[in-house]
Amino acid sequence: MSEAQRFGLRFFVVLAAFSVFAWLVSLPDQLGAVQRSIAQAAGAVARLAGSTNHVHDDQIQAKDLSIHVNHECTGIYVLIILFTFLLSYPARWRRRLLGIVVGTAGLTAVNILRLSFLVRIAEIRPPLFEYFHEYVWQGVLLVLVVAYAMSWVEHGR
Repeated sequence: MSEAQRFGLRFFVVLAAFSVFAWLVSLPDQLGAVQRSIAQAAGAVARLAGSTNHVHDDQIQAKDLSIHVNHECTGIYVLIILFTFLLSYPARWRRRLLGIVVGTAGLTAVNILRLSFLVRIAEIRPPLFEYFHEYVWQGVLLVLVVAYAMSWVEHGR
C-alpha cells in the first residue's frame, strides 16, 4: 500500500473508533456544560458588538428568536474530523497533540464568533439567520478545518 492509502485507511479506522466511542458514551448527552459555556461566551461577545441578548442555560434569547446551543453547536463534530486527521497523519505524537490543542482553541474561538455573529444577524436581519446558520458558516468551518490541516502538514515538513 502507498503512504496515501495507509493514511486513508488509518483515517477511516480512527473515524470509526471516534464514532463508536461517541455512541458508547452517548456523547451528545455529555456536552451540557460545554453548551452552556459556549452560549455564555457567544452571548457576551455578541453584547460587545451591540446585542441586547440574554443567556439562560444553553439558550440565547435575541429579540424574537431563541437560539438553542445544542450539542451540534459545540463544534464537536468538526473537532472530531480534525482530530481524526491529526491522529491519522504520520507525525510525531508531540506534534499531533500540539496540533490538537491549537486546533481546538482556534476552532472553539471561531465557533464562539460564529454564534455571536448569528445572534447579531437574528437581531438585525432575522430572515438571514437560517441562511448564515445552515450554509455560510458550515462552509466556513469546513474550509477552516481543511486549511488548518494543510498548514499543519506544511509546517511539519
